[in-house]
Amino acid sequence: MSSPDGALAGGGYSRADRLLHRLAMNPAVLDLSFDLERARYGTVARERDSGAPLFVTGLARAGTTILLRLLHDSGEFASLTYRDMPFPLAPNSWQKMSKRSRHDLAARERGHGDGIAHDLDSPEAIEEVFWRTTEGKRYITRSHVHPHDPLPDTVDSFRDLVALVRHRYDRPRYLSKNNANVLRLGGIVAAFPDAVLIHPFRDPLQQAASLLNQHRRAVDLGRADRFRASYMRWLGHYEFGRSHRPPLIPGAPAASEPTERIDYWLAIWSAVHRLLLDQPAKVRARQLFVDYDGLCAAPAAGVARIAAATGVPLGAGDGLRPPPAHAVEGASDEVLAEACAVHAELVARAG
Repeated sequence: MSSPDGALAGGGYSRADRLLHRLAMNPAVLDLSFDLERARYGTVARERDSGAPLFVTGLARAGTTILLRLLHDSGEFASLTYRDMPFPLAPNSWQKMSKRSRHDLAARERGHGDGIAHDLDSPEAIEEVFWRTTEGKRYITRSHVHPHDPLPDTVDSFRDLVALVRHRYDRPRYLSKNNANVLRLGGIVAAFPDAVLIHPFRDPLQQAASLLNQHRRAVDLGRADRFRASYMRWLGHYEFGRSHRPPLIPGAPAASEPTERIDYWLAIWSAVHRLLLDQPAKVRARQLFVDYDGLCAAPAAGVARIAAATGVPLGAGDGLRPPPAHAVEGASDEVLAEACAVHAELVARAG
């Protein structure tokens, strides 16, 4: 899942702003803000007509941000943005309260160093705050993140959050980018049986190398700015950086294994994508696998396929571009062979 950076992750915040974020991101405060939001706006939000929500989810560094923006630019979708921070579970209440003090930040390149710029109004991966607040004790431990089936009350609450976000942005459909949703696809489909689950993927060796590079970068950035590291944890970004926790799923490496080895990230790549491929029938029926490498090679055909699957007219995909290639060394034959076998299955499903 992508993470905020620079001013968007606190680098441009005043001391008072940072204190507000520390207070607001406390689970008890988040829970209270959500209760108040539902009491004030829940009924009217639930009464609005809606279309099938979209959930972009998979493994980080697979083009999720570019796909998110391609879909969001259609004008059909509502997504949480940094404008909703630090009260993302009360988007309507916070929008009303902060209107007079509304401020803007110039778009800047995000901390990934990949040339993608964003600002306070860019759709982003903030939804995980909801799951951390409602179910965090059930799937987050000191060493791992775990697959989990959300409780029925949580599923109902999630439906309310989606309605509240749609109401806040006055859009008919909800759009999410949250890689941690791979841990709860059954719960997503239980909440929204018509949901479209979009799973982008890339060449395993290249995506694993990108994950390793981003892990190193995030560790350095978090070491230089402790508030930034806390911000990542509050948003539930565990895929790399100082808060990294591997998923506790078959084939994934143990938390004790060295993260500086490419095999570590290749093993995560295979385990997560095997998890996506082996979902039960109800989830499989809602999945759309997207070969991001193939999409960049033939954008017109790929975008047309996504448009048909989502029922939304999309642009030409002008922002699609192949990621820079990484020179990779040290991968073991066994781990790489497993990743290549999984990749072949993904390409077949995407086709």
